[in-house]
Amino acid sequence: MQNSKRLFTRARASLFLFVLTFFHALAYGQTDLSSSGTRAVPTYESAGLYWARPGANATTGCEVKFRKAGDTAWTEGLPMWFDARDGECRGSLVSLMPGTTYEAQFNLPGVQPSRATTFTTWANTLRVARTIAVRGGSGTLEINEGGSASTGYVLYDGSNATLDAANSAPFNVTINASYVIVRGLTLKGARQDAIRISEDVKDVVIEENDISGWGRTRDGRWGYEMDSGIHAVCKNGPTLERVTIQRNRIHDPRYGANSWSDGHPEGPQAITISYCGGNHVIRYNEMYSTNGNYFNDVIGGEDNFSTTGFPNADSDIYSNKISHGWDDGIEAEGGNKNVRIWGNYIDRTATGIATTVVSVGPVYIFRNVFNRNQFYEKTGSDYDDRQPFFKAGSDASLGDGRRYVFHNTMLQATSSGSSYGLGGGAGMGGTGDSHPVKNTISMNNIYHLWKPVSAFFQVGSGTLLQNDMFNGRAGAAMTNGINATPTYAEGHGWRSESGGQYALASGTPGFDQAVRIANFNDAFVGEGPDVGAAEAGAPPMRFGLEAPGTPTAPGATQAPSPKPPSPIATPAPSGTDPVSMTIDSSSYNAASGDNVTFTLRVFGNAGQPTGVVEFRDNGAILPGCAAVTISNGEATCSTSSLARGEHRIAGLYSGDRRYGAGIAGVITQTVH
Repeated sequence: MQNSKRLFTRARASLFLFVLTFFHALAYGQTDLSSSGTRAVPTYESAGLYWARPGANATTGCEVKFRKAGDTAWTEGLPMWFDARDGECRGSLVSLMPGTTYEAQFNLPGVQPSRATTFTTWANTLRVARTIAVRGGSGTLEINEGGSASTGYVLYDGSNATLDAANSAPFNVTINASYVIVRGLTLKGARQDAIRISEDVKDVVIEENDISGWGRTRDGRWGYEMDSGIHAVCKNGPTLERVTIQRNRIHDPRYGANSWSDGHPEGPQAITISYCGGNHVIRYNEMYSTNGNYFNDVIGGEDNFSTTGFPNADSDIYSNKISHGWDDGIEAEGGNKNVRIWGNYIDRTATGIATTVVSVGPVYIFRNVFNRNQFYEKTGSDYDDRQPFFKAGSDASLGDGRRYVFHNTMLQATSSGSSYGLGGGAGMGGTGDSHPVKNTISMNNIYHLWKPVSAFFQVGSGTLLQNDMFNGRAGAAMTNGINATPTYAEGHGWRSESGGQYALASGTPGFDQAVRIANFNDAFVGEGPDVGAAEAGAPPMRFGLEAPGTPTAPGATQAPSPKPPSPIATPAPSGTDPVSMTIDSSSYNAASGDNVTFTLRVFGNAGQPTGVVEFRDNGAILPGCAAVTISNGEATCSTSSLARGEHRIAGLYSGDRRYGAGIAGVITQTVH
């Protein structure tokens, strides 16, 4: 009898522990979802997501939602792109907080999540195992001692130290060890490259250095091809990974590149990483020339027509101030697998951002600003051959990875004595009839052209252009295009230069007229997002050394991390229990005038959810569907008035006394 009591007591304790664990899991939204086939590759503020063999197809793709660990509310991510070539869904999450653990759940459209993963973004502040003070001199600083993942980084502190090679040593610094930070050096006069990174290292941070005066000449006049302020070449395969380049000034090479007046530009670059691995971050740098010696590409690599290229994969280029290049401001070409390029200011280059090709994808290009464009050095301004903001060709032999281009602004400066503007000649184009723009989504951009010509050219299959603003002609099929010249708010526009003020004037074309894009314009101000890089009412954009950021090791005051984007405004609920939701359409491809019904289903673990749902189309409330009552866990919205084109449909759940608010979608509704 005593043993029976013990068994009963143990059983009761086990049951209590099970119930406690079960409700703890419910409270924190934990599930038993498998992580099989999924992975996440984070950086400081982004993460690349992968789901192998999800059972999707090119039409459905895969959906993802995410949240900080411990939070109850989910945020919808942009649906992941399905690559039929390898049967994988790939996509990125952006606007994340550094040093933070996140949960992500994956599902096919219209069904419950079936996979989940967790990941932690990189912290801005790194652990330093040892600090080595660097003294000034004229020789090469050879860095052969590094740290490790367990002990931390070795910091080479060059505060107040100048290394001037005086054209005698090939490099100011060589980095031959992993887990290294190079900080605070003034580097001058290297005969070839200021900093050369060995191909077999990983986890390197180069920050807060001033780099100038490097490079050889090929003919006594022009600079040698690819001599760079910071340079890595991986001759034995894509080995170099996880390099952070931040808060550096890289400027005034010893010799300059030629312009297109003398053939394809060749010459020095600020940053070159060729044939290497990925997972790099280039942020908060200023790259420019004051001595007339322009760069070739300001940032780039070499293996453009490949499935690797620069920056290869899972990399970020953001918040840089980039100028004075006779070719591309940023040349990110090759695989571009989960590569993100955002928030850069580009001025006085032949093109803004080049992605010919995106052989793997997806690549995300968003909220960049392009000011002046110059192609020929030896031609007057009005007779120049202006190039596009985005060079975006493809190559049939490599395949077409997905390219997303969201919320960018092409300015159009003016000058006395010039009849036309000084900016770009097109928004986006291919690189010849055999290299058209393919598998590209362009939304919510401002393409202000120097002449009223075509905003797009050489556009091929699989491309969607929607809610872009352009003067002149579209040049390709456009959904909800805004054919107008942008009108900026007082003090905004090209005269702001790199000052970050590019907001549209209230009530003018493009103001509150952008289509909603999950995770890319959640934090809009007003009735809807604005087209272009800047949102009216938001703080100014910041680039280069003025951008908000943090040091990687002790030595400076740590700035606050950027806030995550706010979700779409929803009625404030009184409950906090988590819910899961789906939204689907009765006919994802409908003819104009057909009745389409959107159904939102909401699931809870503590009884049937109640409340109301607000259905939105491209951010605007669908007529008659502002507060649809949930009945038996469902709310429906029917309409026959959808215009032809693509519609981004979302459902906003209000929450109730028990459950917190949430968002379902976005799904894409096509009307022919």
